[in-house]
Amino acid sequence: MSCANFLHIDLHAQKGGRANFVIDELSRVPGSCAHVEDPRPPIQIAGCPFVELSSRLKECLDAAYEMTTAGVRKKIRETQRIVLAGVASYPISMAEMRACPNEQRRYRAWQTRAASFFLDHAEVHGALCSIVAHHDEKFPHLHAVLIPTDTAMLALALHPGYAAREAVEQECLRQGMPKKEAVAAGRRAYAPAMRAFQDAYHGQVGYPSGHARLVTGRAHLPRGEYLALRTCHDARDQAILEREQAERERAAIVAETARLMEMGRQASEDVMAASFAAGMRAVRDGRIEDIVYNPVDHVADLIRGPGVDDVEWEQLLNDLAPAWDQGLLAALEALLATRSRSPAIRQEGAYF
Repeated sequence: MSCANFLHIDLHAQKGGRANFVIDELSRVPGSCAHVEDPRPPIQIAGCPFVELSSRLKECLDAAYEMTTAGVRKKIRETQRIVLAGVASYPISMAEMRACPNEQRRYRAWQTRAASFFLDHAEVHGALCSIVAHHDEKFPHLHAVLIPTDTAMLALALHPGYAAREAVEQECLRQGMPKKEAVAAGRRAYAPAMRAFQDAYHGQVGYPSGHARLVTGRAHLPRGEYLALRTCHDARDQAILEREQAERERAAIVAETARLMEMGRQASEDVMAASFAAGMRAVRDGRIEDIVYNPVDHVADLIRGPGVDDVEWEQLLNDLAPAWDQGLLAALEALLATRSRSPAIRQEGAYF
């Protein structure tokens, strides 16, 4: 639980080939990844095939344009940011993970959550997204490349911090605030928006994976205080995970108990119905001739009809045993009492 989230996003423009260089670096094109000792091809995780990303970016750039204040349509500027690149790192080294099958399973679960986080963010903005994994550095990590597909290709809209900054600045200007103050207000909106973005990542990816969110600012604390704070946060996060696991298990037990009780109730009703039907058929067929009340045992006795042998009678009693209660006997008595007066009952079969 001392492992913490690592999520970083950045924007890149086409000037100087920076956007394409980022794609080349993630593709491990020779000469673009000098920081990696033994480069290996990226592993496609989700989204657009990474090998198609450069061509898709070119297609978007060819179709992109912006409108001047005079209403003239022209190509977008080279300095405009057109790509958002994000990286999420798993806080367990490749060496440790390879040595632990359980950690490998946890990594795969984290990988699925992190990929879903990037895909969801891209879907909200209608952006093209490709996600790959790198296992050739110390820590395994995912890279996500998001390309805006609108004609303006404003990647700033994909960046939570810059998007909030721009929105606040424009709103302040709309309300008549001086330009300098509006710009300052927009800058103040950047950090809260990025904190909210990191919180969202922690809620969807880090927290379910058992990673910490609030252990930050190590450089600003003495080591002893930092370790104490980290231990406190680890204990809190572990307690929350254990409580939620216990709640899930309790809910599962309650649901299973309710299901079994419902199955038992239904089975009991089915047995009663089957026994009642068997009793009605026995009266109709003459195997039960009459019912008399036994004052000694305080129960009603069934009188065997003529021509019913011992084996058949024993089988009939066994069939009726599950519903041997006042409800069944009262119904049989009522039927026997009216049968002689209304022979049509047997013909209509209303009770059988």
